[in-house]
Amino acid sequence: MTYSSAALVALIASTTCIVAAKKHILFLAADDMRPEMSPYGHSYMNTPNFQGLADDGFVFRRCFVQQALCAPSRTVLLTGRRPDTSRVWTIGPYFRHTTGRNWTTLPQFFKQHGYRAIGHGKIFHEGNASGWPLDQDQEFGSWSVPYFHPTDVYNKFNKSNPNPSPGQAMAPNSNIGIDEPWETFNDAKSALRAIEWINNASSYDEPFFLAVGFHRPHIPYVYPKEFEYTGDVSFPPQDYAITKDIPPCAPHDWTGEGNHYLDLHRIKPSIVAHDFQQNLSSLCAAVPLTKQAEMKRSYYSCIQYIDHLVGQLVNALKTQSLYEETTIIFWGDHGYKLGEHCDWFKHDNYEDSTRIPVLVKPAGSAYRANAMLAPRGSIIEQLVEEIDIFPSLIELVGLTTPTDLQGKSWVPLLSDTTQPGKDIVFSQYPHYSQAHKTPVMGYSMRTHEFRYTEWIRFSCNTMHPMSDCSSDASAKPQWGHLIGTELYNHTGDPSNSFGVYENENLAYLPEYASLVASMHAKLVASWVPVQHQGPSN
Repeated sequence: MTYSSAALVALIASTTCIVAAKKHILFLAADDMRPEMSPYGHSYMNTPNFQGLADDGFVFRRCFVQQALCAPSRTVLLTGRRPDTSRVWTIGPYFRHTTGRNWTTLPQFFKQHGYRAIGHGKIFHEGNASGWPLDQDQEFGSWSVPYFHPTDVYNKFNKSNPNPSPGQAMAPNSNIGIDEPWETFNDAKSALRAIEWINNASSYDEPFFLAVGFHRPHIPYVYPKEFEYTGDVSFPPQDYAITKDIPPCAPHDWTGEGNHYLDLHRIKPSIVAHDFQQNLSSLCAAVPLTKQAEMKRSYYSCIQYIDHLVGQLVNALKTQSLYEETTIIFWGDHGYKLGEHCDWFKHDNYEDSTRIPVLVKPAGSAYRANAMLAPRGSIIEQLVEEIDIFPSLIELVGLTTPTDLQGKSWVPLLSDTTQPGKDIVFSQYPHYSQAHKTPVMGYSMRTHEFRYTEWIRFSCNTMHPMSDCSSDASAKPQWGHLIGTELYNHTGDPSNSFGVYENENLAYLPEYASLVASMHAKLVASWVPVQHQGPSN
C-alpha cells in the first residue's frame, strides 16, 4: 500500500501525541556500497554530502558485517542476532519463520518507544526474506505506517523489452548512465517521499524514525548521467590475481550472477565458460578488462548519485530546522569487490566483502548531554561489528537497551576515541567444496593484526534451515571437520585500500604454524555461541 501526497499529509496531521520532545532519527542504508568515498580517504570521489555527515559526526573505519550478503546482513542489523542464531545464512528464509517470531526489530523497538517508524525502499531484504506478499516485516508490526516501495525496483530505464534470453538475462545492461532527471529514478522516489514526511513533521507530535534504503549501487549500475564519475578508473587493480595458496572453496565466482545481464551474457566466449573449479585463475580472463573498467566507473557514479540523495534529505532537515536534533546514521549492508582478486560483488569472507561504511551524526542534544563526547569529525579506528548498530543507536538516543541483543554498543567510543573497542570481530559465509563434495561454512575472525578463517563442513540446509538445524546444537560450528584455512597479515593496514593485504594465504607456511594454532584456539574459544531462541511456531 502506498499513499498519494494528499493522503500522506492527512495521515501525518491525524496522528496523536506520543512523545513531547522531538529527537528524530534518520536511518539511511545503501545496497552493496563499499567504503569508497571521501570520508574514507578517497578524495577522488565527489561525495560532499557523505563528507558533511562525517564532519558533523563520526566515521567508523573498521566496521565489519557478520555475513557479506544482503538478507543475512540486514537480518543481523535489524534483529540484533547473529546468523547462527537466526539461521538466516542466505537469501530466502525469513527470521520470523526460523527462530525469531517474537523478536523486536530495530524499527519496531523505536515504534514501541514512541517513535513513528516510517520505511522506504530497501531496509529489510525484499520478498520472502522479510515476509511475502507484505514484505519488510509489515505483518509483524515493524512500521507505524504502510511501507513505501518505489514503483519499479530497478527503474524504467533498464527493463528487458522484450527479453531475448528468457531465463538467462533479466536486464539488458549491467551498467548504464541515463540522461534523464534524477527525480525519476527509483531511489529518488524513496528519498522524495521521505522528504514529504520531513517537511510535514510539525504536523505530528511524536519523533520520527525515518528509514530510507537505497538500491544502488547494487548491480545493475544504473544512474542519472549528471552524476557520472569523470575521474580516472584504474583497471585492473594491482591485486588482479587469485590469492596465492587459497583453499579452492574460499573464493567466489561472480560470472554466474553477471551472466544475468544481457551485455555480459553476449560476451564471447561466454563469461561462464571458464573452469573455475579446476583452475581458479581462469576467472581472471573471463570478462574483458575494458568492460570491467566500464562497470567500475558506473559503480562510482552510483555512489555519487546516492551522495546527492543523502544531501537532499539532509537539506530538508536543515530547511525545517530539524538537522541539529536529528541523529543520522548511514550504513552499507556489506562490502564489495570491484575486480580485486579477479572477483566482483561479495559472497565471501575477504576484507573487501566484509568491511562497510558507517557514518554517525548524533543529535545536538547528545553533545549537550555529554560534555565528554569527542569532537565532531572524529574517526573511529577500533574494530566494531554491524550487529553493534542496534544497541548503539538505542543508547545514543537515551533509551534502555534490551538484554537479549547479541551486539555491544559502541557509544563509549564516541566519548573516548582512544578506548580499545573490540579485540575480535566475526564474519561467516557458506560455500560448497567441490573437492570434498560437501557444503562448507567459512568462519572468519578479524583481529587488529590478522584475518583468520577456517572452512568447516556444514550440514544445515541454508534454504530450509529449520528442516535439519532447528536445535541450537545443530547450528554450532563443527570444528573437527576442517576443509581449509586462511591467514592474512593486516599489520599496518590503514583501512583505506582494497585487496592489497590479502594477496597471499599464509596459513600453510611453516613459519606461521604456531600462529595458526593459536588463532585456531582463539577462534574456537571466541566464536559467539548460538543464542537459544527456540523454533518459531
